[in-house]
Amino acid sequence: MRIKSKWHKTQIKTIDDIGGAMAFICWRITKRPLGLRLGFVIEKKQIFDIIAEYLCFLIQSIDRLVFKTLSTEQRQELIHKLAKQSAFYYQENKTERIGEGNHWKAFINTYNQRSQDYSDYDFIGNEPNYRFLRYFGEKIKLAMTDVDEKWIVQQMVEIQAPKAFKKIAKSVDDLVSIDKIISKEEQIKCNKEKIPRSKRQSARKDINYKNKSSSDNLI
Repeated sequence: MRIKSKWHKTQIKTIDDIGGAMAFICWRITKRPLGLRLGFVIEKKQIFDIIAEYLCFLIQSIDRLVFKTLSTEQRQELIHKLAKQSAFYYQENKTERIGEGNHWKAFINTYNQRSQDYSDYDFIGNEPNYRFLRYFGEKIKLAMTDVDEKWIVQQMVEIQAPKAFKKIAKSVDDLVSIDKIISKEEQIKCNKEKIPRSKRQSARKDINYKNKSSSDNLI
């Protein structure tokens, strides 16, 4: 699955911009049902349990990846945005596929517990270590059918988790490699001070002369 993770225009972004883009990419990574990819038997409700585990794994991975790039405050803001936006996607999609319910709260409760648990595991060489991956595999196993659970941990540790991590790591590098990260307040101020395109003076002298002449004629 190809995922776009680069900014098209300005290289000045807010943490909110970066977090929103990362949350969308995380959701894209988890979007295709695991059973369709691997041939496992998964019920509809189980798919969302698996998606929740994937999202928690990816968000925790992002938290480790941006540790040296962002300040503590920026990192906290980013992870908060990621969790909140992921909960929104989870609520919206599970409501559509399964039915009404407080899916948002269920996801946040799972996320808070996983955040605490993942803190016991390390990254080595900027990648999750075996115990980090093993924990993820064990949680995925709990969401699977009894028929498949004996295979799932090995599949997660050796193939699926590294594959998902590789995708999100590339996106993180692209999204935080920008000229400047500003606050939301600074962005609002810049937008207010920005001169509308229609009022900008052209660099071409002949056009500016004509515009001036037209204004004189109107007077």
